[in-house]
Amino acid sequence: MSKIKNFINTTSANLKSTVARFPAAILFLVTTTSIVFTEIQGNHFDDNILARIAFSCIFGAFLSIGLQFAVERFNNLKKYSLMLNILSFVSTAAYYLFMTDGSTSQSMVVHLFVIVFAVFAATLYIQSSKNRLNFGNVFLAHFKSAFISVLYSGVMFLGIAAIVSAIDLLLFNLDYKAYAHSANIVFTFFLPVYYLSLLPKFNSQEEEDIKKSEIAYTYPRVLEILVSYITIPLISIFSIVLIIYFIKILSTRVWPVGQVGPMVLGYSAAVYVIYILGSNLTNRLVVMFRKVFPYVLIPLVAMQLVSSYIRIEAYGITESRYYVVLFGIFSITGALMLILRKNKNPGAIVLLAACFAVISIIPPVDAFTVSMNSQKSRLEEILTRNEMLKNNEIIPKSDLTVLDRHEITSITDYMFRMGYLDDVEFFPEKYAKENTYYGNFDKIYGFNPQYGIYVPEEEPRFMYAMLDVSKQMDIEGYDQFIKANIFTSSSEKVKIGDINLDGKNYTINQKFIDNELIIYASDENNATLVEVSLKQLIDGLLEFAGDSKAVMAPEVLTVNRTTKAMKMKVIINELNVDLTADNMNINGNIFVFVAIP
Repeated sequence: MSKIKNFINTTSANLKSTVARFPAAILFLVTTTSIVFTEIQGNHFDDNILARIAFSCIFGAFLSIGLQFAVERFNNLKKYSLMLNILSFVSTAAYYLFMTDGSTSQSMVVHLFVIVFAVFAATLYIQSSKNRLNFGNVFLAHFKSAFISVLYSGVMFLGIAAIVSAIDLLLFNLDYKAYAHSANIVFTFFLPVYYLSLLPKFNSQEEEDIKKSEIAYTYPRVLEILVSYITIPLISIFSIVLIIYFIKILSTRVWPVGQVGPMVLGYSAAVYVIYILGSNLTNRLVVMFRKVFPYVLIPLVAMQLVSSYIRIEAYGITESRYYVVLFGIFSITGALMLILRKNKNPGAIVLLAACFAVISIIPPVDAFTVSMNSQKSRLEEILTRNEMLKNNEIIPKSDLTVLDRHEITSITDYMFRMGYLDDVEFFPEKYAKENTYYGNFDKIYGFNPQYGIYVPEEEPRFMYAMLDVSKQMDIEGYDQFIKANIFTSSSEKVKIGDINLDGKNYTINQKFIDNELIIYASDENNATLVEVSLKQLIDGLLEFAGDSKAVMAPEVLTVNRTTKAMKMKVIINELNVDLTADNMNINGNIFVFVAIP
């Protein structure tokens, strides 16, 4: 019981000190929790305004935490502690006014995620800046605090959910929203507060704070085993798989269609996290990992960048592709820093990540401006090519290819979701809003949205034709003829007969290229004298493949051609054609008439 009592007392004291240590952050978390509570309960407030406030409070919480750690790191800032707390509120208000939109959009969500990441990364770096502390210890303390907080919060929520369920089943009915409210309180408020309570004052010289720091810096044996003997071997095997895959790409020159980017991105992130977590470990496997993997990472990420470039060339830039490329550049830059710098402090990698994140939200090189301009240019090119853009206005048109309709649909939908259509000067402003965009697509472009590019495959066709031998054949002007078999062949040249004219020998051949059957004559030097293509004749017969009439007059089955060296007439005697979506099979026999002009 004493251990439980001590745990409760320690946790309670930590939570109280956390409220005093991070007052602004606690206030922002309380506000966010209240907004989520209101949304769960159902309200008569504007959902967009509530979302904007919640997003701003999340930003404010991270910023105020970062400023508090800066105060603890730099003693000369302590006298400005109150002003910095006020600054966090002012910055939050500015975020609400300038970084949130009238309606919740994907760009607003991405903006929040990137800014929060940059603030958090900078916060991690501040605590060990100028090598005041070992960054590996700082990162380990945050990692352990996050892991314990998530574990405790998960167990707490499951316990509360079980209690709510038991009361609902055994005692009296409870509102189903009780589960959502429980999750909100646990994960929106308790989890981050408990996480903060576990973090020591990293640069404090107080005895109690030093003891707490030593506990936070202690590397758990379980985590050491997980990093050294499980995660690193798994990453090594995964690296070998990626290397083999990229060797296959180089040998076949068949590039992937998009699945590699996120995979390599996740791989790179995992490598950096394990690199930082293992920075204080000294066993042979971890030391080898830190030496080798920066070199392994560079070529793998470079291949991923080439793959992303091919994807961008085909479909333009979107914010997801922008961040995949940006993370690839960051990964290579970080690896080079670890290779070239004498000081292998991984804290510089985190600071670099924060800088890249900030760059991605600064116009005109930010992800949203770049992706909007890229997709706008693609849409403009397709409309111009189809003569649908005149005097900066869209001209509706219906007779477009399936691919162009699909591209226009996907680009326009993407730009609508991201809130870009208001900035496209040739797009009708009245249709750029949510309540007018849907249902008016055909009025804008002249066709309904094309969400797929499926084109029904051509039905297999079979055709049989036979010469009506009861009809007279016109062979006037020809000196010799042969009857020869014809068939589909992969060979470039197939001999089907010989013929002699004026004492000279000639060869009658066939060749089959791209579903085109050609009959030709060559002399003793293999020089081609005349060619007769049967493609037009066969295509014409296939159009009437369903016609039951198979016996045909000679003039229907005749093709001829004359050159300076020889003239040739081909009359089909019997022909079978089997056409599928993949290939054409031909089998039959013909009469070949030749003469010297």
